[in-house]
Amino acid sequence: MEKEAVQPEAWAPFAEGADHIFTNPVLAEIANKHGKTTAQVMIRWFLQRNYVVILKSVHKKRLAENFNVFDFKLDAEDMGKIKILDQGHSVLEDEMDPEIAESFR
Repeated sequence: MEKEAVQPEAWAPFAEGADHIFTNPVLAEIANKHGKTTAQVMIRWFLQRNYVVILKSVHKKRLAENFNVFDFKLDAEDMGKIKILDQGHSVLEDEMDPEIAESFR
């Protein structure tokens, strides 16, 4: 996407809660290691991959939680464990297809 000068954004970073993402054991383990929630781990993962993260919540507690992600970093081991969770398909439409970016030229 960098080649196409497109900034990736995560507009549904929690995949709308699909596949029990908030209780995923790998994410829970990493969250416990850092004293964070699984949501915070997911946000941090996107930020460390240079994604713009668009979050939505109407709950004051969750809004505050979503911003509390700048006091820790995921190490290479954490990032690798999360990468392995990739199932090879999106639960939402695949906006990262370079052909989609090319179609806007």
